[in-house]
Amino acid sequence: MNKFSVLIVGGGASGMFCALRLAELGIGGIAIAERNDRLGRKLSATGNGQGNVTNEKISAEHYFSTTGSAAGVLQKFGKKQLLQSLSNLGGLFCADATGRVYPASRQASSVTDILRFALAERGVSLLVATNVTNVARLGNGFSVETGQGKIFADCVVLACGGKSSPHFGSDGSGYALARKFGHSCTPLFPSLVQLKTEQTFIRGLKGIRMDCHISVQRAGVGEIYSRRGDVLFTDYGVSGDAVFSASAFTKTGDTLIIDLLPSFMRDIVLCTLHEKTINYPKMRAEDLLRCVINSAVGRNILKYCAVSFDMPAKELSEKIVPIVNALKGFSLTVTGSAGFENAQVTKGGIAMNELDENLMSKKQEGLYLIGELVDIDGECGGYNLQWAFSSGAVAAEGIAKRLGYAV
Repeated sequence: MNKFSVLIVGGGASGMFCALRLAELGIGGIAIAERNDRLGRKLSATGNGQGNVTNEKISAEHYFSTTGSAAGVLQKFGKKQLLQSLSNLGGLFCADATGRVYPASRQASSVTDILRFALAERGVSLLVATNVTNVARLGNGFSVETGQGKIFADCVVLACGGKSSPHFGSDGSGYALARKFGHSCTPLFPSLVQLKTEQTFIRGLKGIRMDCHISVQRAGVGEIYSRRGDVLFTDYGVSGDAVFSASAFTKTGDTLIIDLLPSFMRDIVLCTLHEKTINYPKMRAEDLLRCVINSAVGRNILKYCAVSFDMPAKELSEKIVPIVNALKGFSLTVTGSAGFENAQVTKGGIAMNELDENLMSKKQEGLYLIGELVDIDGECGGYNLQWAFSSGAVAAEGIAKRLGYAV
């Protein structure tokens, strides 16, 4: 009979780190049940494969929830504790100019590797290719059904992930397991995902990346989100860090207002273009925006403003203001998103107010819920991985106390 002190359902970042912390606290009989044939598949792809594990600016204000807050968990186990723990495993980590923290190897897979090595060294049982289909209370513990038979455990940790990136094995099945114990789930949305937009004025811009300020506007409401960061034009809409962060709040029909020149005040841009028309009256409209904006973007701005490429500068006096308005407020209507299949994280989840300060269920003692499964999501830039690690560590400490171990 398979009997463990703690069974963790899910071998992603939160599940692996929870198991590691449990082992470090001296708890034996730990197992991870992972439906894939290896642990950490999604972790190995994070940060565009470079492993953006946290951010220098970690704080609760970078996280979102309708049912609670990330503050308490981050206070117990934050960036400093995470980096110390990962460094103790033999890794070197450093921040880039934007505050994103990466392993020195710039390989996300190497973060997975040091966690796997540590789990093996500490005797954690890794039950790969094991799909958990049901969890039920049995006496003082739990009976867990899998395709390979039943497993019994004193405590169970649901670290199953959300609905994002299902090709890594997270299909949302964890929500059903939690609901069987009476938990409620907030509405789920793909987050940190590319947005689809009308394409008339972005054709030919695929692959162009720009530093922009974006604002999400909703009819009858006004601005609902704004952010400065990278915007990457695609053949179906827009991507990039600023768009990823905005995607959690954006609905079909919203309007993206993009400031293509966020480092320059409107009057400066207006003055620059006005003086160009005076100094170079024979200059073609297409050349007016040279050294002001990417040439391909400039041509699309002219199309957006219904300005002929060949129009001489001396005839542009009435068009300068609309051109500047477009440069500082290029608008695109959102037609959808790239969906859960391409999302980095799930917005929404099991209600945080149904969990105690150690992320144990208030509805079932000994059951813990961590990571993307719960109603916490963060901005782009290492915030979601920090939450995964932090929630795993806090749950581990709660389990240790519950089982009578010193923390």
